[in-house]
Order: sequence, then C-alpha cells, then structure tokens
Amino acid sequence: MDHPEISAGWLSRLFYHWTGPLQRKGLTEPQVGLDDLYPLLPEDRRDGRADAFLQLTATQPVRPWPITAFIWRHYKGRIGLLTLLQLLGMLATLASPWLLNHSMTQLGAGAPTEQKLLLAFALFASVLAAGMLAEHSLQLALKMHVPIRRLLAEALLAKVMKLGGKSFDDRAGGRVQNLINRDVWDITWILADPAMPLTMALQLLGTIALLVWQVGSAGLVGFAVLTLLLLISTRVVRRMNQQEQQLKRQQDERNGILAEYIKKLRLVRQNGLGAFFTRAANAKRQQELGVLGRVLKLDAINDSLMLSTPLLVTLATFTTYLVSGQSLTLPQVFTTIALFAVLRIPMMRLPYLIRTLINFNTGFNRLCEFLNSPEQHRDLTDASLPVGSLRVDSVTALHQQKPVLQGASLIIQPGELVGITGPTGAGKSCLLHLIAGFDDSFEGEIRRHGRVAHLGHKPWLMNDTIRNNILFGQPWHGERYRWVLGACALGADLGLLSHGDQTLVGELGTRLSGGQQQRVALARALYAQADILLLDNPLSALDPIVSAQVLEQGLAFKPGPTRLLVSHDPDVLAHCDRVIRIEQGRLVELDARQLADLIQHPLPAPMVAPQEAEQFSEEKVVEGKVDWGLFGFMWQRLAAPGAILIALLLTLGQEGLRIASDLWLGGKAGLTEVSELLGIYVLLGAGSLICIMVVRVINYKLGLKLAWTLFDGMLSRISRAPMAFFDKVPQGRILNRFDRDLGEAQEILLSMLMGLFGMLISVLLQVVVIGVNMPLLLLIAPLVGWALYVLQRRYRAVQLKLRRQASVLRSPLYISISETIRGAPALRLAGAERFALDQVLLHYDNNLRSWYTTTSINRWLGMHQTLLSAVLVGAVALMVAFGNSSLLGAVAITYAFTASAMLNSLIRTFAEVEQVMNAVERVREYSEIESERQQGEALVTAHPGVRFDNLGLRYPEASQWALHKVNFELAPGEKVGVCGRTGAGKSSLLGVLQAMYPASQGEIYYGDQPLSRLAPEAVRDLYDTVSQTPLTFFGSLRANLAPLTEQDDEALELALARVGLAERCAGRLDEDLDKLQLSAGETQLLVIARILLSRRPLIVLDEATSDLDHGGMRKMAELLYRYRPEASYLVIAHHLEPLLSVDKVVVMEAGTVVEQGSPVSLLANSHSRFHQLFVGQVNRQVAQIN
Repeated sequence: MDHPEISAGWLSRLFYHWTGPLQRKGLTEPQVGLDDLYPLLPEDRRDGRADAFLQLTATQPVRPWPITAFIWRHYKGRIGLLTLLQLLGMLATLASPWLLNHSMTQLGAGAPTEQKLLLAFALFASVLAAGMLAEHSLQLALKMHVPIRRLLAEALLAKVMKLGGKSFDDRAGGRVQNLINRDVWDITWILADPAMPLTMALQLLGTIALLVWQVGSAGLVGFAVLTLLLLISTRVVRRMNQQEQQLKRQQDERNGILAEYIKKLRLVRQNGLGAFFTRAANAKRQQELGVLGRVLKLDAINDSLMLSTPLLVTLATFTTYLVSGQSLTLPQVFTTIALFAVLRIPMMRLPYLIRTLINFNTGFNRLCEFLNSPEQHRDLTDASLPVGSLRVDSVTALHQQKPVLQGASLIIQPGELVGITGPTGAGKSCLLHLIAGFDDSFEGEIRRHGRVAHLGHKPWLMNDTIRNNILFGQPWHGERYRWVLGACALGADLGLLSHGDQTLVGELGTRLSGGQQQRVALARALYAQADILLLDNPLSALDPIVSAQVLEQGLAFKPGPTRLLVSHDPDVLAHCDRVIRIEQGRLVELDARQLADLIQHPLPAPMVAPQEAEQFSEEKVVEGKVDWGLFGFMWQRLAAPGAILIALLLTLGQEGLRIASDLWLGGKAGLTEVSELLGIYVLLGAGSLICIMVVRVINYKLGLKLAWTLFDGMLSRISRAPMAFFDKVPQGRILNRFDRDLGEAQEILLSMLMGLFGMLISVLLQVVVIGVNMPLLLLIAPLVGWALYVLQRRYRAVQLKLRRQASVLRSPLYISISETIRGAPALRLAGAERFALDQVLLHYDNNLRSWYTTTSINRWLGMHQTLLSAVLVGAVALMVAFGNSSLLGAVAITYAFTASAMLNSLIRTFAEVEQVMNAVERVREYSEIESERQQGEALVTAHPGVRFDNLGLRYPEASQWALHKVNFELAPGEKVGVCGRTGAGKSSLLGVLQAMYPASQGEIYYGDQPLSRLAPEAVRDLYDTVSQTPLTFFGSLRANLAPLTEQDDEALELALARVGLAERCAGRLDEDLDKLQLSAGETQLLVIARILLSRRPLIVLDEATSDLDHGGMRKMAELLYRYRPEASYLVIAHHLEPLLSVDKVVVMEAGTVVEQGSPVSLLANSHSRFHQLFVGQVNRQVAQIN
C-alpha cells in the first residue's frame, strides 16, 4: 500500500492528521497487525545508494570518516532542512522567556489593551512555534534513521557473507547481533542529526546572554555552578558508560550460556545436567547484577545532580545578586526561573549528548573493525579447466599445529563419482571444506571450474518452508522440482506431512528428522544443478530402503555432476567410480583388492525414524489494555511495600517543597534583608534536595532487587518447562524475553514509574496553585481536561498495540540474523548472498516500519499537546494582562509554561510506562508457564532394573499412538539393544524413559517404584547418555569432565588417560574447552571420560556410533563396558556391530515391541525381524564383492 503521508494535504501533514485511521483502529480493534504498519517512504527504500555504500564498505581499510561523508553527501538536503528547523526552533524557545519578562513588566503599568492582547498572542505564538518546530525537526531526524540503519545493517550482513574459516567462529554470531541491534542504533543518532550539538551550543549561549541581561554577572555565577554540576555529571556519565560497556559484555556472556542451554536442551536433559546450566546462568547473572548495581548507583547519583540543579543554580544566582546590594524585582525572579528552566533542557541533554558521542565513537570503531575483518581471499576458480573438473595439488592443512592433510593431491574429471573414506578424524570433512572454499588456511593449490554445492553432515537449512529451502531463491521449474523430490525420496515424506512442502522446517531444520534434513539439503544441491557436489556422509541418517533409493536416483545416476562423497558405508563406496582413502594426511586411491577388503567389514547405513514436522506456534500478540494485575506481579516481585510508600511520600514532599520555595521567593521580591529572604529559601530547597536523594537511593535498591527476581522467576520456569513447550517455541523468541524484554523491565521501568508519579504530583500542585490564585482559570479547566483525555485515550490505545506488535516482530529478526550468520559459508558457495540478505532485510524493514509508525503517532501527540499548551499559555496571559495582582500573574504565567510542558511529558511518559509494561507482560508470561514437578517421591533403591509395563505415548494433538503396549525389562548390569525401521518408536521410547514426555498409558518401573512418581530431574539423574551429537559446553575442561561433582585432579587425569586423551590434555584441566580445539572423535572420547567419572546406574547409547568408523565403534564400546561394568546399558543403534555385543535385542515396529531375544539367535533365524533388518543388506554387499 502507499504511505498515507504522500497523499495527505499540507494541514494534515502539519498536524499529522494522516495518522487518524490507524488511531481509530487502535481504539476499535483488539490489535494492530503487520499490514497496518506504514510502509517505508519511497525515498527510504533500497536504491542505488545502497549499492554504492556496499562498494564503499567493501574497500579496505574502512574508516569512520568516509562512511560519514558518504551519508551526509547523499542526504545533504534533508540534513540542511533539519538544521534550519532546529535553528528556528531554538529562536522560538528563547523568545518565550523574553516575552514572559516583557508581559510581567506591563502588569499594573496601564498598558494599552492592544499591547496586552498583542503580548498574549505573542506568548501563544512563541510556544506554538517552538513546539511545532521541535516536533517536525525531531520527526525529520528520526526519518533519517530508516535509510541509514538499513545501509549499515546491509553492509554488516554483506560482510558476514565474505567471512569464513578462522575469521568466523560461533562467537562472531553474537558479535554481529550486537553490532546490528545496538551499535548501528548508537551510530545513527549522530549520523542522522549532525546539527544537534551545534543547535544545543547556540541555545546555551543565547540563554546565558538573556540571563546576563536579567541579573548581570550573577547570571554568570549561576551558569558557572551549572557548568560545574554538568562537569560532575559528565564524569559520572562517562564512568556509567564504562560500566555499561562491561554490563553489555556480561549480558552477552549470560545470553551465550542461555542460548547454548536452550539449543542443547534435549541433550542437557538426557544427561541430567539441567542443574549445572541453571547454576552457571545464575552465577553469571550475579556477576552481571554486580555491574548493573554500579550502573544503577551511578544513574541515581546523576539523577540527583540533574534534579537538584535548578535549586543550586537559582540559589547561587540570587544569593550573588542580593549580596551585591541589589534587590530582586518580580519580573527578574520569574524570568530568571524561566530562563534556568530553558537552560536546564540543553544542560540535561548534554550528558546524554556526551554519552551518545561516546557510544557513537565506540560503535563506529566496532563497526569498522568488523568490516575490516580478513575475508576469504583465495579464488579457487580456474576457467581453463573443463567444467566440473577439480585439481588438488600438494595441499597441507594444520589443526592444533598438527597436519590433518599433508601433501594431498587429487585429480577428478567431470562427471566422476569419487568416494572418500578413512578413519574418524582423518580429515575427510576438512578436505571438502577446503575444496568448497570455507577455509583458506592451507598450503598448496586447489583449482576447480563450475558451480559448487556442499552438503555437510549436519546441513544448514533456513527457517522457512521445505519448498523455499529447495528452491533457495531460484525460479520455479515444475519438472525439475518433481524430479528432485523423487531422486531424494521426499515424495512419501511430504505426503505424510500436514502442510506438504509448505511445512516449516524450524530453526536449523529441527522440525525435520536428520534424514529429512539431509535429503532436503541434497534436493537443494540437485535443484541448483551444481557442476561439483561435495557430499559429507549424506546417507548416514537414512534407513536401508530410503538410502538405496537416494543412492541410485540422487547420487549414482549417470551422466551426472562431479561428486565427492564421504562415507564409511561399503554399499555406498561400491557405487563409486573410484575410492580415495585418507591415510596419515595423504590421499591414497584404493585398487580393486583394497576396496574388496574394505567391504568385508560392512557397516550398514543407519536408520532414523522420520517425524511429523510440527509448525512453530505463532507468537501471541496480547490484546486489550494493560492488565493492572501486572502491577500486582511487580509488587510481589519487589516485596517491599514500606520502601515504596516512603518513596511516594518523599516524591510528594519534593515537589511540594520546590513549589513552596518558588512562591516564597516571589512573595519576598524587593525585600532587602538577605538573611531572611535566603534562610527560608535554602531551608525549603535543602528539604527538596534530601527528598530527591533518598528517593533515588530507594529506586536503586528496588531496581537491583527487581532485576534479580524477574530473571530468577523466568529462568526457574523455563528450565523446568516441558519439552512440548520447546517443540513449539523457537529459540530466538525465548532469548528475546531474556534480552530485550527483561532489560526494559529491569533497567528503566522503576525510574519511569517514579518519574511519572513525580510529574503527576507536580502538575496537580501547579494547577492547584494557579486555580487558588486565579479562580477564573478554573473555567477552562474542564475543556483542558477533556482535550487531554481525548489525546491520551487515542494515543495510549494505538501505542500499546504498536509496542506489542514491535515486540513480536523482533523475534523473527533475531532468528533470521542468527540463521544467516550460521549459513554464511553455504550461502556464499551457492551464490545466494543476495537472496539471504533480502530475507533478513525483509524482517529488518518490518521492524523499521513498526518504529517509524510509532514515531509518527508520537509526533501527532506532540503537535496536539503543543497546540493545547499554546492555548493554555495564551489564555493565562490574557487573564493576567487584565488582572490586578503582579505576584499572582507572575506565578500563573510561569506555571502555565512549566505545567503545560509537564503535561506533555506526563502523557508521553504514561504511554511509555504502558508500553514498557508490555515487556513486563511478556516476562510474566514466561514466569508463569506450565512447569515440570519439582517434588516427588524419594528414590527407594540404588540400582534395581528397569521395567516397561504396557507403556504408551500419544503426543499432544496427535491421532496415532507413538508407543503402544511396550513391555520389556532391563535387568541390573544387563545390556539391551533397541532397533527398528522408520517410525518404529525408538526416539519416543527414550523420550518417556528420560522424562521428556509423560506416558499416556502404562508405566516405567525402577525396581518396584514407578518413575512417574519421581520428579523429572530426579529421573534424569539416573542416566548418562552418549548420543550422536556429543554434549560439550562452555567453560573449562574440568567443568566438562565433572560438571556436577567435585573431582580431584588425579581422578580427572585417570579418566582422560583411560580414553587416550592424557597427552592431548596434559596440564590443561582449567583451560577453556574452546582453546583445546578437540576434533569430533576427541570430543566423543571426552564425553566417555565424563561418564567414566560418573556413578549413575544407567547408561543410554543413543545412535552414539553412527558417525564413527569400525575402529571407533569398537573402542567406545570397549571403554564403557570395561570401566563401567556395573551399569545397565540401553543401546539404541542403527549399526549391527553394537547390537551384537548386547545381552538382548528389542525390535520395534509402529510403536510396539514385535520381538526380543538374543541377537545371535535372532540373527540366525531367517524369519525374525532382526534378521530381515540387517542380514539382507550384508548379503547385498557380499554379492557385490563376488
């Protein structure tokens, strides 16, 4: 749709009446949707300037000044207009005190009626002009934010696409998020409004000149005191900025722990390590609160300085003036007070400006540092080679200063299917990464010609539909699309999914099974018609039937593209034209005899049950007004009624004493006895100052307490939420609650509430003073009250809904940025950088639309408040002009100025409080979600067996049983294997056993004790789990070995020695695990070492060997069975070998047990299901050898 501002008339644009339809919708509709947000203006959308800016930032080194010059040059028209409006607004602001003084000098002077009317109109016009110019200049500056923020964000994301290898690791993701969400914001404030420092300085100089005009050199004394207070405030702000930088780092670390916890939650719960992660998050939060406490303390000091400034400055000014032997006149008193009120605005903004300039400088340096990060410089393309050909010449690559590849050479012709094999950790994946160009840290030469597609073992998928993941931004070709679905055996899967190829795959494809993820990624590569396919174990998660189909139709078809295929599976390698084995870093081609010898040790392809890909739940937009129960929620979290009551009473006293001091000074104007005049004035001011300080201290203490209780309440619920919650809610949405929502609720809400109460009291007291002294003004009070009611009602209704919509829009942006960061190498290789950028920028534009819509509504409110304030000041001026009392007139006009300005802030602050309460609303939602039981029966016996008794499971909203009448036993010390075809129910069985999902029928007994009577955490504490993805986490090697118990160094080193890591990890127990840079095989051994240190009675091997070669499988089993012989083992496997070493095999089909017995006897029975699962594949491989 077109932006309504474009077609609006000049009057509508002047007062922002074009926002009316949205305001009416805010009043009548339960919520504001994405379609209701205003589109970006044509001049703010992407155009040629974006391409020119990307070209500028692509040249290295990137420096702040060229970027600044580019933006100012391309937007000089807007910046020039903005500067003009700000200068005119400054002049109008300075005119008001001058007119105020002039009007008070006419009181009782018998001035002509025409002059009085003219003065009243001039006061009305000056207030109106100053307000209108301020609102329009602010809106113009905020408009500038849209294109500038978009330019900077696009440049950052474009840079991400060029990073790889050592320049880009997991931690860079958090850095890019911070750059886009925080630093870009800080940079834009100065780039969009470069005239702000100049106009502020001019306003300061103009106000000082008027002060000197009023009270001579005493005005300079007042300004000197003001400057001193400002210098102190600036020092406090600078210190606070340093603490906030440290706070950001602490928050990043805390969010990193939470992100890892949520991402690995299933693995964490399988290993019973939830308590470790929550303890670590709480410990990091305590460190963060220590820094936050210092920030809040400094903020309280700064607030006290700013709020006490008017008292101290007026005291210094008037004391100096009176001590010099002069007497104060009424116009001098109240004009000086008005001038200091005008001066207070830029002086209060000055610390903010300094802080903004500091953040601008810091953010710009961080931005340039990132844009100057080293890129992938090697271009591996060699157009002289035939399309599809590949040359690897004497390539050496190092890991931990040890060669992974050493002098590796390889020549591949177009259309060849070449298998790559070798032991775990030999460098197979490393070779594919180098050929793909993901890492250029190697010696030697790699050359290739043609488009390249890489399919990693854990493929990267967008959080989009299956179809969009296959198309990947390419045009739709129906025939090719249907062929790809068939070649990748996806047709049957799509038929079973409720939404077909429109099914959302979830973050990183988590809503699909591992096999489905691999096949979707393979379909993408085939659809792109790449000339060279790099495939890393692409069939590892497929059952034998699907694996055979994909192998025949999707991988081994001829003629086809050039394919390098990493695999341990002899059935796959037998289809290859050639097989290359990596031995001690070198590439060795196997001859026919060597290949036959390799196939004599069959490793059947694994089987994984596909799952219905549930759709993520849409984030709920709360409807209606703010729930007043939120204040009850806050009251409970604070649990400090006495402190809150004292703070409210002191705020009332502060405002009362301030007004009393003004009235005292005005009433004693002309008095020559300085001690009498100043004594009471100082006493009243000191009382007000004490109230200010005590309130700020209370606010600081309460803020710190609220920060802890909100976090603790949310984390305790999230950590105990059922798995069904995480199945429906994406990670980015949860992190958004702990980041933006929690930050708003803990850092600014209490200050805003205290400020709101202070403004409300101030307005009421000033209205009472005006009304008592000039009863005629009460005649217009109902009209003013009705106008204010209409304004606040319309404004609050739409702003609250806009804020809620903005909160919902942030989560998709967080998710899309994270997703693009993780997939940058794959996107670059596929040439899909622009496609991915456009996807992220679509979410970014939605957030900008929400922000711009909000600012437009704010300007509507500001314009109408300005009009109301001007009318109020004009009416008061008229009544004063024709009145008799000089004092009452001076008080009325002065307070009309201040009260009208305070009314503007009051409505806006009240709306902002409501909007921030939306963050509290979202925090409360996650603080009250359904959670698992914390209490349960105590464990009766230490190590009995496990018995599955008529066990059944039906997932929520599912019509079919995932498990039905499952019965078998696991005796103490026994090893039981579980296997089955696609959809057999193995994963569901493990989910119930480890208390991930409650049983729908039947029971699991631990001895004679039902596990359902134990708390879920107690159930998980019975198991250690080794899964296909080994669980390691942040922290030291020591923490990863013994996360829940204290172990001495001797025990830890013994465990490392038993798994063969003693030399690798010698003397490094307290070193960060990331610095060790363990290989995949070494990481799996580290997990085994952790289990050797544990004394839990049950060990679950969940597809633990599917990524290992023959030797790796055998080594893992030997280690566990040798050093933990007392444990009971449940082995869920897709390979035959680990099942041959168990005491009993349980075969499952369609969620039930179809047979169980000794693996040897079942394998010998040609009619058994176990025999049919494995021996058929072995026979096919033997036949191929013969």
